[in-house]
Amino acid sequence: MKIRVLLFGQYARLLPPGQMGNGAAVEIDEGTTIADALDELRVPADGRSYVRLNGERAELSSVLCDNDEVRVIVPLGGG
Repeated sequence: MKIRVLLFGQYARLLPPGQMGNGAAVEIDEGTTIADALDELRVPADGRSYVRLNGERAELSSVLCDNDEVRVIVPLGGG
């Protein structure tokens, strides 16, 4: 199955080599969760606080389907 993963900020460098921009098509096995996919890309645990699946907020335990889109939003600091 293929999914699209979008990583922003400092995490964009974790995409597979040769990718342009902040997104990549990633091949996954059936039954893969968001957490599994992000483990494969080596996205740090502290960078997974805000994840969207097909435009909706998602749990890391959500099982992915063919053509899903996962976005990892980088937390911003300030105050």
